[in-house]
Amino acid sequence: MSPLGVAPGYEKYVASIPGGLDAYPAAQAKGTLVRSALLDQPREVLRALPSPVRRWVEDPPLDNDWVSETEYCALVHALGEARRWSEPEILAWSRERNRDLLSGPLYRILMTVATPEALLRHAGIRWANFHRGSTLTFLGFADDGARVGLAFPRRIFDPLMLRCFGEAFRASLEIAHARKPVVLLEEIGDGFARYRAHW
Repeated sequence: MSPLGVAPGYEKYVASIPGGLDAYPAAQAKGTLVRSALLDQPREVLRALPSPVRRWVEDPPLDNDWVSETEYCALVHALGEARRWSEPEILAWSRERNRDLLSGPLYRILMTVATPEALLRHAGIRWANFHRGSTLTFLGFADDGARVGLAFPRRIFDPLMLRCFGEAFRASLEIAHARKPVVLLEEIGDGFARYRAHW
């Protein structure tokens, strides 16, 4: 991220992936994530999207379809760039979008019956509802919070996407009635990230 807080754009993200958008075909995201990202976006923003992701504007995937994870991440970067959002603005949008999605009829029951502790213990199962080809693992509780680890193909998730996922975890904890949850991205490795959550 630059000192001005400008988030990395579409081209920078695509160039950072070994193999570009065609890399890692086994890594997939649920179609509902794409639909949620495109919801309520201004027309001029949708028209400005690069063609590999703009096709979803005219022909969005079904909620239960699986799409390329690299293309989903590229969509998030392209939307941020088209809207001229700073990284904090993208993170705020990500948190709200995930809270709306997880509070909706498809996932409300799944989320509201969970305590924060149970949510974290079974985080891997919930992650697998939305992502294939990457794995979220509960690492345990400690005095300073709970930790989860995310394993993924090399460079498919850049720091921006990893922070967006942190906001999704935070929204999940809020729905599970955690009081003022905080989710910190503690470590980023080559194909690995670790988060700490406390409330």
